[in-house]
Order: sequence, then structure tokens, then C-alpha cells
Amino acid sequence: MALLKKKKGDPALPASGDASGKGSGKSKGGLILAVLAPVLVFAAAFGASWFMGEPPAPPPAPAPAPTAATHSADWTPSEPARTLALDTMVLTAGPKGQTLRIGLAIEVWDDTTEIDAARLRDVFTTYLRALDPAQLSDPSFHVRLKRALVHRARVVAGQDVVADVLITDFLLTS
Repeated sequence: MALLKKKKGDPALPASGDASGKGSGKSKGGLILAVLAPVLVFAAAFGASWFMGEPPAPPPAPAPAPTAATHSADWTPSEPARTLALDTMVLTAGPKGQTLRIGLAIEVWDDTTEIDAARLRDVFTTYLRALDPAQLSDPSFHVRLKRALVHRARVVAGQDVVADVLITDFLLTS
């Protein structure tokens, strides 16, 4: 390997050491291959996934038409098996000494289930004492009160045991 010395007026030597300067055709082919190779690989992968992929899912089946029995006026809900009346509860409501007198009855689905009445009274008393007397005197609150009592009864006795809570007496005095 001989070192070539650069003379004044000589064109610059290529980096490969080729003194003729004709190596540019080789570099164009390498550049085309470097750009074209990823495109070809991508196209091959796309084609393979397109033709070998899973077939599209079939359209969903139409919903069945409702039967006449579900919309019939003859349908009635099943009746609860028994009603358990709790003793009337008398509570103080609020800081001004108002008194709430409330009577409750629990409807249950199964006649053989035992319900702990003391635990139910405890849960109901705790909830009712936390209420504001203004809420208790509002007639629209009655529905929310009943729904909350049903929820608490189902927590204590079981979700599938309690059918409903009936408010038999309700008196708020000042």
C-alpha cells in the first residue's frame, strides 16, 4: 500500500483509496438497496398478515322478538311468603327534641327463613337518628326513606330474603 501524496491541482481522492474516482456507481446501488429493503420487508409482512389473518367475525344475530307473556296485563309479581311486623320505634330526631314514631313491617320471600329483628331495629335506628328533621318532614323524602330501609334490611337479612319494607306508622312531632 503506497501512500499517495496530493499535489496541487489534483482532484480529491475518494475515501476508498481508488485513485480513478469511479466508485460512485457502487454506492448508488447500496443506497437503493438500503431504502428498498425495509419497504420490501414491510410489504411482505403486510401481505402475509392480510392473507393469513383470521376471517372477519359474522354479524351478530338479531335479537329475539319479545313474547306476549312479558307484556301481558295478566302478569302479576309473586307475593311475599310472610310479613314480619317490628315493634313501633320512637326516636328523637334533631337537636330540638323532635320525636319520630315509626312502625315498620318486613316482607320476606321464604316462609322458613329466620330474621334477626333486633339487628334490623339496630340498623334502622342508626339510620333514622342520622337523618335531619327537615328531611323527615318532606313528603318527597318518603320514597327515598323506604328505599334506604329496604337496602339496609337486605344487607342484614340477605339480598334474596327481604322483598320489601312497609312503613305502617309515621309520626313526626315537635
